[in-house]
Order: sequence, then structure tokens, then C-alpha cells
Amino acid sequence: MKEYLSSFLVLEGFAKASTNMKQFDVFLKKETGHITVLFVLEQNSEPFTEDTVNSYRQNALKILKEKKLPEIHALFLILTDNPDSAVSATAGDYYTWIMDTRNRVLIIPDDRAEDFYGMKGRFQAFLKEPERANELLSKMEGKLAESIREEERKEARKVKESIPWVSIGIIGVNLIVGLITLLLGESFVRLVDLDPVAVFEHNEWYRLITYMFVHGSVEHILSNMLMLYLEGNMIEKSLGRWRFAVIFVLFGMLSGLGSLMFKVFTGSNIPSIGASGAIMGIMGLVMYIVMRSIKTLGRGGWYRVFGIIACAGYMIYEGFADEGVDNAAHVAGLVAGVLVGIGWDILNRHRYKKKTGGKK
Repeated sequence: MKEYLSSFLVLEGFAKASTNMKQFDVFLKKETGHITVLFVLEQNSEPFTEDTVNSYRQNALKILKEKKLPEIHALFLILTDNPDSAVSATAGDYYTWIMDTRNRVLIIPDDRAEDFYGMKGRFQAFLKEPERANELLSKMEGKLAESIREEERKEARKVKESIPWVSIGIIGVNLIVGLITLLLGESFVRLVDLDPVAVFEHNEWYRLITYMFVHGSVEHILSNMLMLYLEGNMIEKSLGRWRFAVIFVLFGMLSGLGSLMFKVFTGSNIPSIGASGAIMGIMGLVMYIVMRSIKTLGRGGWYRVFGIIACAGYMIYEGFADEGVDNAAHVAGLVAGVLVGIGWDILNRHRYKKKTGGKK
């Protein structure tokens, strides 16, 4: 019975206190201006004596002193299948009630408190279906455990979603292709680079994609992959993985087209390889998004804008300073990123107006 009563009291808002007393359980409930304490003792078969009750009472008082509680109102509750013995042994003890566990009856002798903060009716209701409290508490604990597991799953999903898997995948492909390039050398590069003759005369349009995965040196690939990871870690989560993958390839192709047009009109023979054009496209998109919402970003937004502009400016400056760099791809990628950002913004505004009927 004590196990069922313990569940019932927990449902009633009581907390079980930890003590070194094996004879009884102690339950506490903070009320306005005082603390309600229930001492629950279960003893079956053996008859109660005044000495036994006094011993229990002394132990209970010792617990209260050890807890150093403020004002307390305490009730002793004896669970027994020998209620007559319990009633006799506790004669004159105003705050002691007896629960007859055999007949499931609450016994409150005439010399006892008629009620104790409304617990009389609650105990009587409990004794009608003592097992129900255990079932309800088990269900509540089950729901709580499931809620905790669901929160843990959500946190795990957040951690998983925060990892820029697409960026990591693109980096992995670049590293593999880089290894192949080191093994096969220039002959492999000529098969996949952005050669205008191969594209326009031999219709090898696949080079608009393959060229961005080939790099000329270890320094070239490491610098590009570092930039890609930093940008991917910043915006892949907000854009979504598939969108990020699509815009990476799109910017790579647009920057490649810009490079091809530049070569056709200028006759330049600068080799076109590497992911820097696609990276500049992502940088241009981020630049537009950040500048578009600079007012809501606060002071930190200006630092982001400055950082992005500084990186983009350095890459373009390096392209002008080094004659072997395909700077046309850098500029084309950056412009493409900004234009895609503007187009995306216009599309979202149009959708919003259509959804709201033109209302702001």
C-alpha cells in the first residue's frame, strides 16, 4: 500500500525527502507560509505499542531538526492491517491518522484532527482505487520520458543539421580529384578544364561543371576549400542543403560562362580551373543578403559586410596582380551571386504580395 500511496502523494504535489530512517517515509509540500510534512509508516501483523510509537515520533522530530525547515505542519499516517492496535498506541496524538490496509478505510478517532488541509477526502478517494495512482504516475513518467527523448532527438537533429554536409561533400570531391590530378598530371587537366575551343567547337559543355573541381596546386585547392567551408558553414543551414548544392553548381557554371566570354572577346589563354568562381558567387549572394538586412543585424552586421567585401576584394585584387589567375571567373561569379540575390528577393516579394493580396 505504501508504494501506491507514495505515487498518490507525488501526484498531489508532495516530494519524497531523502532520510536515513527505514521505518517511515517523509513527504514535503511547500505551502503559502509553511511546509506540510507527512510521515508515512507501514507496519502489518505486529501490534503497535506506545514505546514503538514514541520511538518513531522521536526519529521524526530528529529528521525535522536535521532538515532545519521553517514553520511546519506535520501529520503522521500509519498504514496497518491491525488498526485497533495502532489507534490504541497513538491515543491522544492529535495529528495521527490510521489507514486500514486490509479494509481500505481511513480511520480518524474522535481525539484526532478532523481534517488536515483537505487531505481527508483525498485519502478516502485514494483508498477506493489505490492502484490507480500508480498507473497515472507511470503514464506521466512515460510521457515525461518520451518528451525528454523527443527533445534529445531534436537536439541531435539540430547538431546533425548544423553540419555543412554539402560543403564537406564538395570538399571531399575536390580532394579526390586533386589526388587524381597529382597522379595523372597535365593530361588529366586538359580533359576537364574550361577550354573555349573544346566547349564551343566540340560541344563539351560538361566542362562548365568539371573545371570547378580541378585545381592547379596544393595551395590553390586548400585556400579554395577553406573559403568554401567557411561560407558553407555560415549559409548552408539557412538556404538548405539542396539549394546550397544547386547554387554552388549554378555559380560555378555562370562564372565559367563569364570566363569563356572574356576569352572569346580578348583572346586570353589563361587556364580556367578551380572552385573560386563558384565561391565568389556564394560570396556575392551572402553579401547581398547581409546588406539587404543590415538594419536588423545591428553592429555585428557591419563587421560581416566588411569581412565579406574584404575577402572578395582581396581575391579580385590577387587576380589582377597575378597574370595566371582567371579573374574574369571571379568577377563573373561575384556579379552572378549579387544578381541571383536580387532576383531571389524580387521573387519572394512577389510571392508575399500575391499571398497577402498586395497588403504590406
